[in-house]
Amino acid sequence: MSTGKFVRGMIDPERAAEIRALVPEKPLETKRDHIPFAKRGWRRLTEYEAVMLHAQPTTDAIPGSMDVGESVQKWPGGRPLFGVESTALLSSNWFNFRDPSKRWYYPYIKGKSEDGQTTERVMKSWADSGDYGMMNDAWRNQILGPVYGAFLYEEFGLFNANSSTVYTALSDLLRMWIAESGFDKDDAAQMIQTQRVLLGKIFPDFDESLGDAKKSWTEAAMWKPAREFVEHIWGEVYDWGEQLWAIHGVHDHIFGQFVRREFFQRLAGIHGDTLTPFIQTQALTYHQQAAEGVTALFGKMLINEEPIYSTHNRRYLRAWTNQYLPQTTAALKAFIGVYKDLPVKVDGITCRAGVQASVERVIDDWSRRFAEPLDLKFDRNAFVREVMSGY
Repeated sequence: MSTGKFVRGMIDPERAAEIRALVPEKPLETKRDHIPFAKRGWRRLTEYEAVMLHAQPTTDAIPGSMDVGESVQKWPGGRPLFGVESTALLSSNWFNFRDPSKRWYYPYIKGKSEDGQTTERVMKSWADSGDYGMMNDAWRNQILGPVYGAFLYEEFGLFNANSSTVYTALSDLLRMWIAESGFDKDDAAQMIQTQRVLLGKIFPDFDESLGDAKKSWTEAAMWKPAREFVEHIWGEVYDWGEQLWAIHGVHDHIFGQFVRREFFQRLAGIHGDTLTPFIQTQALTYHQQAAEGVTALFGKMLINEEPIYSTHNRRYLRAWTNQYLPQTTAALKAFIGVYKDLPVKVDGITCRAGVQASVERVIDDWSRRFAEPLDLKFDRNAFVREVMSGY
């Protein structure tokens, strides 16, 4: 071992020379696979997975990379750009994450292009065929104006919070899924405003600007708990694992799903609105892809298939769930007061029993997907009662 000054990482020439000297003349592994350490999520790695697993840098605690040591770049204060201390969660190998949707840059952009083209055709057909004439005026101006517009800020805020985790996640495959899930939120927000702009072109009395919507998001009591969650998880949390779990594993799977599916998608039709369900169907697809990624990361990789740190990770996920579930409960309780302002009310759908059924569908789906795998002690009936007290 050299007695000279040792600088940890790939840029120290003495360290590089020592590594070269230790490389055997004959390969230790004769299997002709340039990434024998990679764990396959399916029959074979995708092209993107193969490239990333072969070339990406890593931290000391993660095996199977072309590099050792930490990144040259650092955050203010000296924390490494990529370090295991960036999250309380632990993994034997962060390279094991695989996005169930198998998306990366090229297929993601291709899919977005196809979604955009489909949306353009649907909107043109909706406007040219006169379907807009069926829409209830009060639904358009009182709900699609300030309420739908305010939900845009929820989606856009979660995009920003989600995107901030891209900088510190500990593998490129994981960062790609995080970035795509974030951009899906941005896309969902943009599509809401695209729809509102179309309404402004068709209906002279509809204000597509976001003035009233922003005021509703920042000042209305119905949005206050949701807004405070977005502000907290975006600006005050620095653990990227906590951010991802709080957004996708708790808040959005309960509150976001209720607003998108149970309110806008379900109730638009009874108000003669055939366009909003289509727009929200795309957002629901993005949400499902994010939920599958969360299951693959937190449930499969960090718990079920984690040989060392499974108990540790489960403990943190339970703690984070218990921390953010009450605020999500408050957000949903505050929102469902909007049912009182609906222009059209239908027995079995907008009545108390109908709304409670919607709440139960959302919370039961969340419980099956996320709470039960954690063995989380969760009082489902108490949750429903608390939310319905806002009706």
